[in-house]
Order: sequence, then C-alpha cells, then structure tokens
Amino acid sequence: MNKPKIGLALAGGVGYCMTHIGVLQALEQANLKPDIIAGTSGGALIGALYASGIRLDRIEEIAKSIKWNKLMGPHFLFKGLGSSKPIEDLMDELLGKGRRFADLNTRLLVSAVDLVSERKIMFPEDESQTISLPVRASCSLPLVFSPVRYRDRLLVDGGMLVPLPVRELKAAGADFVIAADFKVARDEPKNMFDVALRTLRIANQERVDDAMKAADIMIESHIGGGSRWDLAAATDLIKVGRMAAEDILARNGEKIKAIKG
Repeated sequence: MNKPKIGLALAGGVGYCMTHIGVLQALEQANLKPDIIAGTSGGALIGALYASGIRLDRIEEIAKSIKWNKLMGPHFLFKGLGSSKPIEDLMDELLGKGRRFADLNTRLLVSAVDLVSERKIMFPEDESQTISLPVRASCSLPLVFSPVRYRDRLLVDGGMLVPLPVRELKAAGADFVIAADFKVARDEPKNMFDVALRTLRIANQERVDDAMKAADIMIESHIGGGSRWDLAAATDLIKVGRMAAEDILARNGEKIKAIKG
C-alpha cells in the first residue's frame, strides 16, 4: 500500500503562532514528516519557513529575535494602516528573493481572502508563483495592515474565511491531516485589535469547529492569558506548543503507527 499523504494545517493567531514551532519539533521527534503544509496568517509564515527547508533550531532563533518594527516598518499607508511590505521583505531575506512554491522542500498552501470577490484564494494558483507576496497577504490582518494589491485583487488575512485549513488540505490530496490551533483564556479584550480578533473568531467559530472535526489529529495549545501581541514570549509559546503536541501524539499512538506503515 502507498504511504498516506500527511497534511499539516497551521492556524493564524499573530504571536500565538510561535506554538507551531513547538508542534513541528514534536512531529520531527516522532518522525512525522508532513507531505503538505497549509497555513493561514502567521501559520503561513511559519509553514513557509519550514517548507523551505530551514531547520527548526534556526526558525526558533528567528522567532526569538523578531520585533514588531521588523514586521511593520516605519511607514503607514492606506488611510493610516501599517504596510505589510516588511513581511514580504522578511520572507525574501529568509527564503531568498524570488523563491517559488515549486522550489520548496515540502508542498505549501497559503490562504488569503480577496476583498473584491469576497472569496478565499489558495496559493499557489501556479507553482511558478513566488512565496513572499502570498505569505504577506495571508498575514495582512485588517485594522492592523493595509490590504495587498495583487493583479485585480485586494488581499487580506486568510483567517477571514480559512481560520484552520484542514478541508483545503484534504481537497489538495492529503489523506491524514494533523491540525494545530490555540485555546486561549476568555478574558476581556485589551485593545481595538483584540476586539477585532475576538469578533473575527466568534464569527468564524462554526468554520473552526468544522475544521477541527475534519482533522484526523487535533492539537490545541493552551495559551492561558498571554497576549498574542507579545512576541517576546516566543520561548514559552514554543514550549507550550511542543508539550501540547507531544501529549496529543502520545494519545494517538495507534493512529500514528497506522500512518507510518
């Protein structure tokens, strides 16, 4: 029998996406190599780094050193919103300028939403497309970053319609999907961005629930009351993700054994 194709779905969540690094560490330790990775927003960024072949210890170093001024830059465009161009520049710096989806070590899917057609867009539409702009678009959270113009489209954060890309992985040929998301404390939103993200999460809850049910293994990292904007918490978040993944993988030993063959 052919080995099942393993898909890994990485949710978006700003700084919470640091937990995905710990999840990937646990998967490597368990000798589970995804054949396809699909990411939304920060999950797309982490997924792109990993799919490009960058070692996890290097990705961890990047996560621990990143600052908001590196992601947002000094310029503000589009009626006062920050430009997400620094994210595109960062991807070019880390992956190599002009890196294409076809050049990746692992197949990658990146979600975005087009404000013109009001539909989800799954990149790549063509394997010759470069990676950096789709990742930038997927990370362009409304109210924080301006939309990204691409051809006749105006692209924003993929989490608007694809909070957890499980079904997208299955549509792309994944036989077995491991999904990674977060469980956070139900405290009061602390600023306008928290309000926007909480509202989006509530509006998307049915999509999240549907994706979680469709996943073959669901990993939820319990964040507690930490802020998603605190990039300095990378060390703790990576540890939380690794421990959550190790626990879930241990509980699903029979499933893991079956897909390994």
